[in-house]
Amino acid sequence: MIEAPITAARFRERFPTLAHSTYLVSHSMGAAPLAAKDALDAYWHDWERDGPEAWERWLPEIARIADNLGELIGAPRGSMFLGPNVSVLQAALATSLRFQAPRNEVVYEALQFPSLTYVWTEFARYGAQIRIVPSDDGRTIDVQRIIDAITEHTLIAVLSHAYYVSGALTDVQAVQRHCRKTGTLLMVDAYQTTGVYPYDVTEWDLDIVTGGSHKWLCGGAGCGWIYLKPELRAQFEPAVTGWMAHARPFAFEPAPMTYADSMYRFGTGTPTIPGYLVAKPGHDMIKEVGIRKIREHNVRLTNKIVQQALDRDLKINTPLEPEQRTGWIGIDFEGVEGVYRRLIEHRVFVDFRPGCGVRVGPHFYSNDEDIDNFFEVLDRIRKR
Repeated sequence: MIEAPITAARFRERFPTLAHSTYLVSHSMGAAPLAAKDALDAYWHDWERDGPEAWERWLPEIARIADNLGELIGAPRGSMFLGPNVSVLQAALATSLRFQAPRNEVVYEALQFPSLTYVWTEFARYGAQIRIVPSDDGRTIDVQRIIDAITEHTLIAVLSHAYYVSGALTDVQAVQRHCRKTGTLLMVDAYQTTGVYPYDVTEWDLDIVTGGSHKWLCGGAGCGWIYLKPELRAQFEPAVTGWMAHARPFAFEPAPMTYADSMYRFGTGTPTIPGYLVAKPGHDMIKEVGIRKIREHNVRLTNKIVQQALDRDLKINTPLEPEQRTGWIGIDFEGVEGVYRRLIEHRVFVDFRPGCGVRVGPHFYSNDEDIDNFFEVLDRIRKR
């Protein structure tokens, strides 16, 4: 049975910003769902009505939101947790590791998102030996080069599912298979793909995956997440911690820490409940549409972007083959940064990255008219 393609018009009324803008920047910040406002209002009313008694509902909701999100990536119940952002979650996990020779290496790519390189490089002060896999072109890295860098001395490898500078995908499964041979943990950052590119953490036998909600998941800022293979959970006792990670948080027991048996062991202090609650409507909508359908819709629209850019002799800094890229296209030309700023003035929302150009990312609520309008405004600006 062939599923019907996405009809963007069905969803556009749920995103008020689409009524007064051309929104092609979901790879950076997904459009705000109207239902997210309802979630924030409900949070305020709970707080106003019940004060601290609202915690009785809010705290269990963390696990429910995490499990709901986990359904999008094939994660078993109880294997996901939420945090304020990926940097905090990866740092917390890193504090569980012992960087002792001969297995004390951390491997990551030169194209890794900078925030995570800051996190992992700082663990050199605790004995980590940092190995960075170089890129020849500043946009891609041959997967064999990554595999060759991971040896029996590598404690953990930190891998991008897709590179933020180019949208190029990495062969995560090949790297994970190699890590099984070397006994290396693999941490995959799937921020650039989750919600627009289908993958299954169980089918792919992944160790650890992190991501956030404010891009393709349309969840706003403040809701990062981590997946941990269930059989690995007990070995992680983060030093970045707090009372929410305790097995009995409301017993207020003095130190030392007794970690929760569940993924709540990745909790820290008082959790950022509003960020989690406001993210769920976006997660729900991605589930409603289906990531495979989103991917098909996105490929059709990004192919259109590629063709129209090439027709104008513009440089494409994203792989031309859909199977090699995530959900956006990087377009470069002389004076691109100034043009980007003018596009925003015309409420054509894209973004700019040095070395890449403007990044254009349609989502399930985008349509052909959005692409046409982007190029019409782009042409007018460039002719001036």
